[in-house]
Amino acid sequence: MADQFLFDSAGDRENMKISEVTRRNIIDYLLLREYPFHGRLDLISFLKRIWDLSSMPSTDYRFKNAEGDIWQHMVNNYDWGYDYLLYTYLDLLGCSDEIFLKFVETCVHPVVLYDKKQVSETLSEFNKFLIADGYRLEVSSNISGRPVYKAVRLDDDEGHCREDAYEVVLSFAGEDRKYVEKVAEYLKSNGVKVFYDRYEEVTLWGKDLAEHLDKVYRGSARYCVIFISSAYANKIWTNHEKRSALAKAIEEKEEYILPARFDDTEIPGIRPTIGYVDLRKKTPEELGKMILQKLGRVV
Repeated sequence: MADQFLFDSAGDRENMKISEVTRRNIIDYLLLREYPFHGRLDLISFLKRIWDLSSMPSTDYRFKNAEGDIWQHMVNNYDWGYDYLLYTYLDLLGCSDEIFLKFVETCVHPVVLYDKKQVSETLSEFNKFLIADGYRLEVSSNISGRPVYKAVRLDDDEGHCREDAYEVVLSFAGEDRKYVEKVAEYLKSNGVKVFYDRYEEVTLWGKDLAEHLDKVYRGSARYCVIFISSAYANKIWTNHEKRSALAKAIEEKEEYILPARFDDTEIPGIRPTIGYVDLRKKTPEELGKMILQKLGRVV
């Protein structure tokens, strides 16, 4: 067995956006958890969804390609470990971002991982690490009612990671903070990139809040949850946030605003015909689960 990289990835390393730290965190998580990264697929079938093993060279003279190599040492004899396979043989630390992300996406594909709890756990861990490098896994399609995830780059047009790269933004009055904070904590603990003011104190410090909050509520988030109450209707800043959210909803003509009501207060611009959640009948955790479902997460 030749102890060498399967291919030269020096060029890929120079152009990597996903850092070695993030890659190690993800690989180590997969190696340490109780179920294998290839899920319910056999190892070779899983790897062939990412690499063309038949065209990749073998490092063992007895085999003509990587498929035979891996079968011999991981299935027949098992004299390699998963750590050697991922770190050294397949060089996931040095491969292109494209290959690494395809590996990550395959780990949570419904064909590979079907148990809802395992999918949710894996997705949460992956996004926790990927967000540091400006990526996250989002639902791109569905197969037999199960979400298929695709890695997306949270960049602006100039390649900088956006300040407003959130999945969900929360708009609420201070009087309702106790409930909203529990929702924010639930979302954050499940790997959702959420805008909640107390998580952003350093970011907000010194900024022109009118300009910055307009960018946040008209930004890239998939949903804006508006917590409607009598207090919400009378606040200057909540009305500013609402106007920005309504502007995005009108511009994009897509489902964006998710009303959640503490009471029956009418809010200008929020049509009474828009479906809402009655918070008098929902705990913060129950609302959090509903938001996860809207995002296509498995609960």
